[in-house]
Amino acid sequence: MITGLDGANPVNLTNHPASDMDPCWCGNENLAFVSDRDGDLNIYMMSADGASQTRLTDSPGADFAPSCSPDGGQIVYTSTADGNDEIYVMNSDGSGQMRLTSDSAPDNLAAWSSDGSKIVFASTRDGNWEVYLMDSGGGGLVNLTNDPGEDSSPAWSPNGSQIAFSSNRNGFWEIYVINTDGAGFAQLTISGLANTAPAWNAAGSIIVFQTNRDGNDEIYWMTSDGSLQTNLTTNVAADGAPNLER
Repeated sequence: MITGLDGANPVNLTNHPASDMDPCWCGNENLAFVSDRDGDLNIYMMSADGASQTRLTDSPGADFAPSCSPDGGQIVYTSTADGNDEIYVMNSDGSGQMRLTSDSAPDNLAAWSSDGSKIVFASTRDGNWEVYLMDSGGGGLVNLTNDPGEDSSPAWSPNGSQIAFSSNRNGFWEIYVINTDGAGFAQLTISGLANTAPAWNAAGSIIVFQTNRDGNDEIYWMTSDGSLQTNLTTNVAADGAPNLER
């Protein structure tokens, strides 16, 4: 589905009987997404009006959680092609697929820095879910959050200075931000329920996220300091995995 920040008049872009999910803007004219329409999870690309839906991956495992580079030329994603969740990268036409991580623990939910030089992702390689940084080629690994709680769903701010993520470190899944050097930690949501999947707008002034605070999964937006938390979707069906045009 696609809608404005007022939540009005959502449009079904894929209109397919299969499950289509995890949409991600690739530039201003295309969207990557995940679908099981060909039997297992694969990554597809379509134009912003839903036309030209094209399959990009065809691995022996599941391919999901795409994130497009700032210039729209590459997609980082998770694949189980080699037996467990690993981070891969490919060109936006599906060519040049390359594995970036290689660990027995799952690595997933990757996202690009604003200059395309680094990637943030979640992994349990140190025993619990943490948020990690690495160079876009797979080197220079750093554990950013390093907390006994579970930290996941990272999203890099457009100016490159902060990462929003979800964590249950205080007992419930809430949205937090942290500077890329590990300082400046702040909690943005305090609902006592599940708040996950943050995503920034192009100006870095708004964060959208998924929450069940109203009894089912809805998409909310808030300013980047956590104020003005507002329900966008207001529907009895589950709404999730938001992504803002960048």
